[in-house]
Amino acid sequence: MEPILSQREAALLDKTLIERYSLSEAELIDSASRLAYERTREFLTGSLLFLIGPGNNGADGLGMALLAASDGFDVSILYLYEKGSEENSRRRALLPPSVKITRSAAGYGTVIDAIFGFGFHGEPDESVRKVVSEIDEDALVISLDVPSASIVDADITVMMTTAKLCIYHPSFRGKAGTLFLVNPGFPEEEIRNSNASAYLLSKGDSRIRKLCFTDYKNSKGHLGAIGGSDRYQGAIRLAARSAFASGAGLVSVITKATAIRDESPSIMIADGSDLSRYDALLVGPGWDDGDEELFADVTGSGKNLVIDADGLKFVPGRRFSYKAVITPHIGEYRRLMKALSIPDGLDGEEGLLDALRAFAKATETTVVLKSSVVWITSGGAVYIYDGANPSMGIAGSGDVLSGIIAALLAEGESPERAAIDGVILHQEAGRNAARRYGYYDAETLIEEVGRAR
Repeated sequence: MEPILSQREAALLDKTLIERYSLSEAELIDSASRLAYERTREFLTGSLLFLIGPGNNGADGLGMALLAASDGFDVSILYLYEKGSEENSRRRALLPPSVKITRSAAGYGTVIDAIFGFGFHGEPDESVRKVVSEIDEDALVISLDVPSASIVDADITVMMTTAKLCIYHPSFRGKAGTLFLVNPGFPEEEIRNSNASAYLLSKGDSRIRKLCFTDYKNSKGHLGAIGGSDRYQGAIRLAARSAFASGAGLVSVITKATAIRDESPSIMIADGSDLSRYDALLVGPGWDDGDEELFADVTGSGKNLVIDADGLKFVPGRRFSYKAVITPHIGEYRRLMKALSIPDGLDGEEGLLDALRAFAKATETTVVLKSSVVWITSGGAVYIYDGANPSMGIAGSGDVLSGIIAALLAEGESPERAAIDGVILHQEAGRNAARRYGYYDAETLIEEVGRAR
């Protein structure tokens, strides 16, 4: 689990560590440009264009341009601003005569974006927008630290020192492409222990319990899955199958859709009259109009539960005592926030942090915001999984995730832990499915869940 820093946190960390360890700005820039060049050297093709801004991000680009020119690349520079900072200006003077100065971004095979780093505020000049618009559509674009001012679409982004929160925003992640992280010389322990509002999850952060020799159906938990309708029958089927693949010992489906009764011999059908028999509940997949009275029984049962899809319409106005995991996608999240009269924060990195925390506290839930990047919080720290796997955008993928989290709840995990472990398992299964098949359907994803579990 690695820290992801907001703009304010990253700026404060840089300042603090430079002062604490008497680090040289020039040496840090030398190291950053060298590491960025080494990390991306294999991708550089054709003529190289460096877009140079006025500050340290531009200085990083100038250092990288000098290395590329020394390596024999055809290098051109486009200065977005006539003057730069002291360190930026010093590096401009170091470029050899072989480096060409240009005024247009068109016609280059590789473009290195070193205009603005994470500290940029405000809106870019129209002249900057014009230059960015000139970049050839098939050019390889590499951004240093962050894609500048959110107007550059990068194929590769080399983050400096720490992961930056803005890059993992659901509406921004697609602009950053493949991510690399380099540390130009700050103490690693200080970075790991820095005050961060968010943390990046990886496969190694999973805490899913391994099966024991003495495990059997009752020790692995009994899940009650409520949903399905004559109009939407597939969602609850996928969720139930996913729960089995995730380790549930018993799964009972509570539904009005009669066709589901013939779905699988492993799935039991129940009427919902006795919710006390279940170790956890899942409510919502394929529920259509739902049943508000039954939903009230569910929330009053005291059971840990997952609320997804059609169950989410009953969330506003209720509190769940941190026993529930709610799993909205972006559209559902917008509607819920509007119903709760809370700004959704989708227009900025820290705004989304604050909005998700407010949502979790208002509903007393663990929130899993689903997109290509998944954000998880119970109102405190935010945990982020960078999926960046477009093959996961298939019908039923969310139902698979809800079944996974519900199964982990039934096995005894806390709501926040089940949300974290469930997202990791879901995403790892998706990665494995993409490697194995390329494109696939939700049933195939469930098979990979079973393998990954």
